Amino acid sequence: MLLNKNFFVGLLIISSSLFQSACEFRKNPPSCPDFLTEKPQNRFQINSDSPIAYDTSTKIKWYRCNAGQTFIDGNCTGEPLELNWLDAQSFAREFSESSGVTWKVARYWQLRELQRKDCINPALDTRVFPDLKIGHYWSRDGHIFGDRIACSLYTYKGQGYCWQRKKIELPFLLVSDEKAKQITFLGQINRILIDFFN
Repeated sequence: MLLNKNFFVGLLIISSSLFQSACEFRKNPPSCPDFLTEKPQNRFQINSDSPIAYDTSTKIKWYRCNAGQTFIDGNCTGEPLELNWLDAQSFAREFSESSGVTWKVARYWQLRELQRKDCINPALDTRVFPDLKIGHYWSRDGHIFGDRIACSLYTYKGQGYCWQRKKIELPFLLVSDEKAKQITFLGQINRILIDFFN
C-alpha cells in the first residue's frame, strides 16, 4: 500500500513537471515591436527619408508602407487600401505608371521570406515596415487548384494561407522585384503545398 502511494506521488510530481515544461514550450514569442528595439537590423538597407527598403538577402525592393499610404518623415500616413485580389493587381499597375517604377503585389514566397520566427504581433520587422496591420495581406499568387482563391500572409505569426477568396478585401504590400533573386519553381510549389494543408 505504501509502495502504491509513493508511486502515485512520484507520478504526480513527474506529470506536473512535464506539464510545466510543456507550458513553457508553448509560450508565445515576444512582440516584434518591443523585441526588435535591442536587435541589430542588417538584412534591409533603409534610409529614414526613403519609402524603399532593399532586402539584401533576396534583392527585392519593398515599398515600406501599406499600399495606399504615403511615407513621410519615417512614418506611413493615410489609410491602407483594402481591395479585392483583382483590384489590388490593378492598383499596382496604376501605381507603377504614376511612379515610373514597376511595382507589383508581393509574391507569396516573398511575403513568407519576411517572416520572423523569434517574435510575433506582427511577425515581420516593424523597423522596416512601420505600419503593418495585424491581419491577412494579399499575395499576387493565385491558388494552384482554383481560380477563385489566392494565397495571403497572416501577419500576426507570419503564417501563410492559400484558401483566401479573391473577392475579399485585404491590404497588400508592393515590391519592385525585376532584379530579385528568383526562387525556383519547385521552391514556389513547395511553399504553396506546405500552406495548402494549413
